[in-house]
Amino acid sequence: MPTSRPIHWLLGCTAGLLLWASSFVVLYAGLTLGCEAGWHAGRLAGFNLLTAALALAWLVHLLALAALWRWFGGWAEPLRRLARVLTAVAVAATVWTGWPLLALPPCAGQMLASTMEDAACSTT
Repeated sequence: MPTSRPIHWLLGCTAGLLLWASSFVVLYAGLTLGCEAGWHAGRLAGFNLLTAALALAWLVHLLALAALWRWFGGWAEPLRRLARVLTAVAVAATVWTGWPLLALPPCAGQMLASTMEDAACSTT
């Protein structure tokens, strides 16, 4: 249970948004590195390896946000409400950031950009 120290309140209230930021960085850096490394070509249980790895990272972040939601149970009502509202915002942002992993093929933007390159533009 969190104590009444202000640093715990500050960390507790911002923890959800910090988890969202972590998810954002991990997913987009992982997508970029995975596309460059060719992980999208590998298969794992019927899914491509890159999508499976990124979906697992996304799920871990969502589970951490769910655990954080329960952590506020012993707080005073105004702080618990504030922390849960901020955590709900973080959950919505994390879902919005991660849903394209399941809906779109990985590295599609990179493949599209490579087909649109113009030889005249690349020589300047």
